[in-house]
Amino acid sequence: MTNDTISFQQGALAVFDQDASGGETGAISRFIPFRFNPEDLNRELSVEQAQGQGQGAQPGGGGSDGGSADQGADADSGSLKEAFAINLKFDLAYREERASGNMPVKYGILPEISALEDLLHPVESETDQPSDGSEPTRARGRRPLVLFVWGERRVVPVKIVGMSINEQFFNGQLYPTRAEIDVSFEALGEGDARDNTRVSSSLKFTADNRRKMARIYLDTTASQGANINLPS
Repeated sequence: MTNDTISFQQGALAVFDQDASGGETGAISRFIPFRFNPEDLNRELSVEQAQGQGQGAQPGGGGSDGGSADQGADADSGSLKEAFAINLKFDLAYREERASGNMPVKYGILPEISALEDLLHPVESETDQPSDGSEPTRARGRRPLVLFVWGERRVVPVKIVGMSINEQFFNGQLYPTRAEIDVSFEALGEGDARDNTRVSSSLKFTADNRRKMARIYLDTTASQGANINLPS
């Protein structure tokens, strides 16, 4: 990851289109900066129990084979899941000139809403255009790869799993001029990184920075541990 293509002063979504096989298609296809940085970032981390664990286990005892089949959600083989949500606010009155360019005011903030909403839909290629129906059925396009950019140390590859859109005020043509959008994400994991170098590099970038931040804290508290007597 490089620091020269992203404004770290604003949160943003960097979007990359993917081909039918999930392969990368090159540079950023869309860049959606947040007009106002959200006031809250709600994150949830959990360890998912590995498939097959806990099956046949009896309460208070081992599994049906007499072993410890039910290792619980903290088993070493369980994968880490991360989900988070943000609330995005849009207001035509505060649209920044440098971000809006020549965007027509008459459409209100419908362009911003539509750009976000479009991330939930598969990318349409030239071969997906309407036809006379004589061609064989083609595989449905894939949704774009989205990188959630939050400051200079967190760039997380995500899939958007839901949006709640609250349009609040409208102009004379019923285009919204203010809205709040709750967006729910799930972070991509190691399985997604195997076939996509952009996912793997983003995960590594964020993980490396997480360890750096943790080390800053741990280095300052290491001396305190020397005064604690633990049972041997």
